[in-house]
Amino acid sequence: MNPPFRKSSRSWLRRTLQDDHPTLEKVSHRQRNSLGNTAILWGTLLVVGGLVWLGFGSVAEVSVGPGGIVNLARVVQVGKQHPRKLKLFDAQLSVSSLTPLQFLIGHLNPNLTFVSPIHNQSKGASNTGSTNLQAALSAAVAAYRYLGMPIKPTRGLLVRDVLPQSPAKDVIHPGDLITAVNGLPVSNLLNFETALTSRPRNSTVTLTLDRQNPGLSQITRRQVQVPFNEGKLGVIITTASLYELPTALHISIPKALDGTEGLAEALAIIDSTRHLHLKHSLSIGMIGLVSPDGKLKPVFGIEQRVAAMRAGHLRYVLVPLVQRQSAEQASHGTIAVIGVTYLSQAVQEVERLARAETPKEVVR
Repeated sequence: MNPPFRKSSRSWLRRTLQDDHPTLEKVSHRQRNSLGNTAILWGTLLVVGGLVWLGFGSVAEVSVGPGGIVNLARVVQVGKQHPRKLKLFDAQLSVSSLTPLQFLIGHLNPNLTFVSPIHNQSKGASNTGSTNLQAALSAAVAAYRYLGMPIKPTRGLLVRDVLPQSPAKDVIHPGDLITAVNGLPVSNLLNFETALTSRPRNSTVTLTLDRQNPGLSQITRRQVQVPFNEGKLGVIITTASLYELPTALHISIPKALDGTEGLAEALAIIDSTRHLHLKHSLSIGMIGLVSPDGKLKPVFGIEQRVAAMRAGHLRYVLVPLVQRQSAEQASHGTIAVIGVTYLSQAVQEVERLARAETPKEVVR
């Protein structure tokens, strides 16, 4: 290759690069502008979306504080008798839908207490299998036994649910107590299975069902024929007992958590029969389940419920002894937490507080 040709080649390459360079710069500049505009657009959308979420979004949070958030209600009416001088309170919580902005501002308010979310799934009060009604029945039995009224249990297998494919669908219902199979008494899963498998060979089985009325003062009995070809009834059952009470109960408490107000119900029954010695009215919070033998059992959400009572400015709260420490921590020293193990001890503590108080101190 001769030198003139190399010189002309270099000149041609130089001119080509000079011609293309502005084009490359223009493309690069347009790409940068496009990327910048896209970033600005997405940033704007994120900022606007964040502001909208802060203002209108929701954070599922249980908030306890002044206003319509805490519900402190009288618990029970026994027949036509209300508790005489004992004002029993069972703290109820509600899940409030807060925007994130309200949530952030609320945490700066010392009068509000925010706790973990509680999800509630309650069944109808007329269903004897519901946790609420079982807790009320158990507490009522303990109260009447404390009053010296022996109540005989009807034992069996309580129907919690009936599967959609069950041959007993529309015949057996949740809340029914299966007490006999083909005339054989059943009170546990073992003799229930034995009674089913030892039946005569036919396509049906005869069940004896007991059901308790919503007031818990009467039990009705019926017998039903159920198809039983495949050897399965398709029901969810658990061992349980029904009790026929001497007086109907009218439970009036709004439900937020299932089955936590047994102690208040038991003391309301005792107070309505004038077996509590109170000279003046006394307001006191109650938290706890009561077994038929009168023993207190722990409940779910003790900290949240004490916080609700603290926000309601109650001075005393009775709790199961095993949960006293947790309740004291949640009280922040503003409520006197009293731990008890048995219903009889709860009665003694209420009477002791009534003697220690004066009417002027009680009324707020």
